[in-house]
Amino acid sequence: MKNILKTAVVLFTALSFSFANAGELTITGNAKASYLIVSSDSTAGAQEQPNSLGVANEFTLSAGGELDNGMTFGYNIDIDGDTTQDDGSLFLDTGSLGKVMISISEGGLETGKKGIHSATGDRGSDSGFNESMFEEWSVGDANNVSYHTPADLLPFGIKGSIAYAPSTVADANQSVNNLVAANTGIITAANDTGAVYTTGSLANNGRTFTQYAVSAAPLDGLAIGASFGEFGGSAGDTGQGAEGGAWYASYAIGNAKLGYSKSYVALATARTAATYESVFGHKYSALVAVNDDLSISYGVEKSTATHMLNTTDDVEQEVTQIAAAYTTGGLTLAVSMNDYENVAYTANKDVTSTVFNVSMAF
Repeated sequence: MKNILKTAVVLFTALSFSFANAGELTITGNAKASYLIVSSDSTAGAQEQPNSLGVANEFTLSAGGELDNGMTFGYNIDIDGDTTQDDGSLFLDTGSLGKVMISISEGGLETGKKGIHSATGDRGSDSGFNESMFEEWSVGDANNVSYHTPADLLPFGIKGSIAYAPSTVADANQSVNNLVAANTGIITAANDTGAVYTTGSLANNGRTFTQYAVSAAPLDGLAIGASFGEFGGSAGDTGQGAEGGAWYASYAIGNAKLGYSKSYVALATARTAATYESVFGHKYSALVAVNDDLSISYGVEKSTATHMLNTTDDVEQEVTQIAAAYTTGGLTLAVSMNDYENVAYTANKDVTSTVFNVSMAF
C-alpha cells in the first residue's frame, strides 16, 4: 500500500510542474421510465404490492484536459434523482506509467458480476426487487485511491489494478471542507436473520479495505479476469476475518455473448455464533443480438450461504432472468421477467417480477 501512495505522490507532483491546456466539460446520461409488477404466492413471506410506475435519471458531468507533457487529467461526478451528487472521481493518466484515481463511492474492482450479460443492462438481482443476494465486496462502496497499469504494457492484454480504502465508512466524503464522520469500521458478528449483512456493505468488517483485480484478453472474443479483497484494522476476537474474491470468463462469438463467474466470500464471524460463515455464488448467461436493434438474454444467478454450525440448514438463493431490448437511436424499449427463489436465504420465499422500461440516452 505504501508503494501505491508513493506512486500517487510522484504522479500528482508531476502534474503540479506541468501546464495544462484548457479542458472540456461534457454531460452524458439517461432517463428511464419503469413499470414494475411484483407478486408472490410462496409459503414463506408471500408478497403482494401495487403495480408501480416511476422515472429515474442519472447524468454524469465530465471535465478534463491535457498537460504539455502529454498526460491527461479529469474529473467526473454523477447526478442522480433529485439532483443528488455522488460517485465522483479525479484521475491522472500518465500513459506509459499508468493511471491514478481518487474516487468517492465508485471505482470498484469486483469481478463476480461479470458473468451476467443482460439485454436490458440490469441483472435479475438488480431489477426492481431487493432479494438480498450477498455478493463480493466492492472498494467502490467507500472512498478510495487506486492505481491501474497502462494498456498494452503486458502481452495478451493483461491489466492490473489495486485500490485502497483508508476508511470503510460508506459515502463519508472526507474533504477539507466536509469532515463528516470518523473511522468507525469494526468487525462484528453477522446476524442469522435471512439477509447476510447488507449487500455491498463494507462497514462492520474492518477499518480499511484493499481490493485487487487482473484481467486479460488472450484470444479474440475472450475476456477473463479475477479479483480479491481483504479487510484490515480489525478489532475484537472474531474467529474469521472478512475477505472475498471472484473470477469470470466472457466469450463473444458472432452475434452472441456467453458469460460465467464464480465468487467466494468469507464473512467476519464470532467463534461460537450460529451465524453465516461463507457465501459461494456463481452466475452464467447468454445474450444474442437478433439484429442491430433487437437483443435477447437469459441469465441465472445462484448464491449459497453456509452456516458455522451444521445444525442449521444452508440455503441456496437463485435468480433467473429472461430479457429483451429494442433500441432505435437513443431510445430503448426493454422488458425483463425475473424469478426469485429463496429470497434473503429463506427457504420457500419466492417472488416474481416483470419490469417494463423506456429509457432515453443523452
